[in-house]
Amino acid sequence: MREIIPEFGEQVSGVDYVLRPGGYLVIGKSPNEIAVVQTLRGYFLPGGGIEEGESAAEAAVREAREECGLSVVLQDVLGTADEFVFSGAVGKYYRKRCEFFSADFVSCEGAGEADHVLMWMSEDEAVSRLSHKSQAWAVKINREDNC
Repeated sequence: MREIIPEFGEQVSGVDYVLRPGGYLVIGKSPNEIAVVQTLRGYFLPGGGIEEGESAAEAAVREAREECGLSVVLQDVLGTADEFVFSGAVGKYYRKRCEFFSADFVSCEGAGEADHVLMWMSEDEAVSRLSHKSQAWAVKINREDNC
């Protein structure tokens, strides 16, 4: 039996989407407080695209460190979801195959990328502000797993 992957975002008919796998983290710092990255494009969970030879979990941990200077310990796999997006910067449509993991905050070891601002939000605030609905879905899954 094939696993059904939830889909989020608006899929434009007749468009060929480029598959872009990535790993993302729901990082808990304290009860009901998670890491969110603010960029010029919106609010996102720490994480990003997988590089050659890297697993989704390794990509998520690397991206959290690069984007925000975060050091984390991975906990659990939360799930996989697809997000349909258009990148105006490169003029391409992507099907982001996002693997989500829960992680515990260890430390913040540096400033990270200049255009990435680390914020700590309640789960409810994060769900309402995250730019990608797949990421809000992952936060909700994490909350259900911790109940």
